[in-house]
Amino acid sequence: MAMSDTLYAEELADFEAELKASLDKDADDALLCMLADQSDVAMMLIDGGGKIYQNEAALAKLKLMWAAAFDANMQILVPLLSDHISDGDLGVAGIKWVKSEA
Repeated sequence: MAMSDTLYAEELADFEAELKASLDKDADDALLCMLADQSDVAMMLIDGGGKIYQNEAALAKLKLMWAAAFDANMQILVPLLSDHISDGDLGVAGIKWVKSEA
């Protein structure tokens, strides 16, 4: 699947303000939103400071934020987001930081 700037602009961009407000309301540390249409994917990541990252920049930031836990976290999130996306909805997940026991 390829990241699509067109899909982002036509579908996700309209939800930026609403999702940013949701991040603040829910007191999440970040918010991830994904959408797929056939072979195209669009991704939005909003960090705790309200900065919005799109597509490849969102993926790169998510990898930095999660570092060693990226693969494990994606294995949990992708099936959940896929359920929403397959129903025709946006796949949205609030992210909260949890302190490590180590």
